[in-house]
Amino acid sequence: MSYDPQDAAFDQMYERISDELYPEHKEQAVSEFTGERLRSFYLGNPTVMRPAVEILQEVKRLHANGHSSATVVFCATAIELFLKATLLQPIVYGLVLSAGLADVIVEHAVKQPGFDRYRKLLSRLFQELADLDLAKVTRDGMQAALIDESKGVQDLRNDIIHKGSSCDSEAAKHAIEVAVAVYEKVVVPMLWSLGLTVVAKGRIEPRQFT
Repeated sequence: MSYDPQDAAFDQMYERISDELYPEHKEQAVSEFTGERLRSFYLGNPTVMRPAVEILQEVKRLHANGHSSATVVFCATAIELFLKATLLQPIVYGLVLSAGLADVIVEHAVKQPGFDRYRKLLSRLFQELADLDLAKVTRDGMQAALIDESKGVQDLRNDIIHKGSSCDSEAAKHAIEVAVAVYEKVVVPMLWSLGLTVVAKGRIEPRQFT
């Protein structure tokens, strides 16, 4: 799919959301709108993460049956759903005051492959709420940033789909580890910072302990 003027317009809008909603108080651009708004979104949509969790379960079955390329494709999808449907979508609803406009932006974002264009916005939210630098989040024992490893899985997925490439079991295993790490090291800490936790089948609920 080619990059068209509409894509460019949406990219500019994401930048505006991230940088310019409050140009005189940029450090408050996320904190002022998040917190309780994000928490309210999750409590009102407790199954928003379920599709990502269900795909991750399918990933394990695919890998067990030796379908390495399909495993990578599904892992990339799970990662994108964790980052976009589970994190980006609530951010947009929290930052954009017009519900109709938020719906349009979210629909466009979720349909678009990849997540690079949203990295800056996600990084700011992660820093603000979880007090962590997304660029420094890594898997245990790894030096590469998890967000960069995620991009690598996405690139391999694109090669498989668009170029007919294939991969071996080790590449598939790596993709699974990256997808699981996105859930454990990005999504869970973010929800925890909002006083939320994940229960069975990816349902989001208030946590009962600190």
